[in-house]
Amino acid sequence: MKPLTSGCSGSVSRTVRGNLTRPDVNRYFDGMVSRRDATLNLTSLLRHSPGADVEVRVEGSLAPEEASLVANGLRLQGPLTWTLHVVNAGGDDDFVVTGEVRGTALLECRRCLVDVPTPLASSFVYPMRYRAGDATAVWIVDDDEAEDVLEFAQPVVDFAALLTQIFAIDLPVTVLCREDCKGLSIDGVNLNEHPDHVADEGERTKGSPFASLKDIDL
Repeated sequence: MKPLTSGCSGSVSRTVRGNLTRPDVNRYFDGMVSRRDATLNLTSLLRHSPGADVEVRVEGSLAPEEASLVANGLRLQGPLTWTLHVVNAGGDDDFVVTGEVRGTALLECRRCLVDVPTPLASSFVYPMRYRAGDATAVWIVDDDEAEDVLEFAQPVVDFAALLTQIFAIDLPVTVLCREDCKGLSIDGVNLNEHPDHVADEGERTKGSPFASLKDIDL
């Protein structure tokens, strides 16, 4: 996922540009309304009248649906927490969203296969535009000029699927439960818990890649 570049359509105000080039999550989200889902009401940003809001700031927690977890190959220890800040980028339908999603994923140790709680925080910046339609969730489109752009079609926008996907993309490929993890014995015993365990001869032979060669008469 690529960050917002100067190629974003619309003129970004000096204040907004300052926020984008010097992100400060604590400053963005002080005093925000807290939510327990991942929907934002952007109606105020779509009103092009004097005195209309030019930004929306929201934070919340999210327990992704099982289908979304499966689709992203995720197992979580507790809900995700998120922050989102949407600003008008100067055009009638052009906006910028900055945000962060945090959580603890459960990943298997690559040596002993036990679950390892793995904390992660993923931040992002996207240009975003309004295209009226029926969809309630925000989605990513590949724009030739600005590359990845978010689009939304309704004033109340569901960011749940996007936040889950962003979190999953930034997970490490592998983890270790500890640097000196001893892994598993050939018969599947966790050697961190049973360091003195020795597999019997039958198991060692059965687990060896050369076991099939032992009876060949050379």
